[in-house]
Amino acid sequence: MRLSQPLPRRWRPSAGLRILSCLLSMSAVGCSTLPAPQTQPAASSDALSRTQRLQATQAFALEAKLAVQYAGKGYTARMAWQHEAQLDTMRIFSPLGQQVALIQRTAQTVTLTDQNGKLHSATDTASLTEQLLGWRLPLAGLTQWILGIPHANSPYQANYLAHGGPANLNQDQWQIDYDGYRQTAFNGALEQLPYNIKLQQQEVRLKLVIQHW
Repeated sequence: MRLSQPLPRRWRPSAGLRILSCLLSMSAVGCSTLPAPQTQPAASSDALSRTQRLQATQAFALEAKLAVQYAGKGYTARMAWQHEAQLDTMRIFSPLGQQVALIQRTAQTVTLTDQNGKLHSATDTASLTEQLLGWRLPLAGLTQWILGIPHANSPYQANYLAHGGPANLNQDQWQIDYDGYRQTAFNGALEQLPYNIKLQQQEVRLKLVIQHW
């Protein structure tokens, strides 16, 4: 299955999400009067404390808008994601609300169920989604990047904001830019969590706008 456009009344494998060139873009009105965000290249004690605290997260659930650009094409979708230590369940819906993919990750395997109910499996999410959707979903790293922290399994570079979250992060050949944070009730505390995230690797660009944690 490869997402392509235009979207018919009934989703089919060769169909995809409609191009919305301005969807999820930040308004430029008044931006010239805003000061540039203050960043620091090294992690402060607040940033280190925040990272350690959030890396201990065992579970979360969120809903988000998803925009994908690759090979000169652009698509939009809605995503519902439930993360646990040993299981990820991610549902991707068309703009009209039809489920087009169900992705599940366990410690042993990753499966993708398409809109026709056919089950596909692989050892990692990125290769499976590239094969079936046409673009790579970096689920392994995204479980941490979505919280505004690097994962602990590979080197990274980051520039940090005053509250301890990164303005940008480079890890596993992905460039992650955080365009906004909001104070959010999370695991019994208030945390500054991202709500507007851009990821890029080569020609693949993903944009996530978090609607609900």
